[in-house]
Amino acid sequence: MLHLLIDTCVWLDLSKDYRSQPLISALKDLIAAGEVELIIPQIVVDEFLRNKSRVTTEAQRSLQSHFRLVREAVNQFGADEIKAPYPAGTE
Repeated sequence: MLHLLIDTCVWLDLSKDYRSQPLISALKDLIAAGEVELIIPQIVVDEFLRNKSRVTTEAQRSLQSHFRLVREAVNQFGADEIKAPYPAGTE
């Protein structure tokens, strides 16, 4: 069994980037299979909880920005039938 300790900064980085979901899922599967055990000191839990709301807000802003860019690209280059019914920048 592999014992793994992940720093708070790494947890926060993983949690704020939606592209990390496959890595998190793989880690969950390895833990469920008994191949990996996480070592989580209380300080890591405390730091994560203290910063969770800030990271959630940043992740939400980043995802909204990403969707806005996709919507703008579709509106500029997409066929008329797939374009957004409202102008970019309005939610």
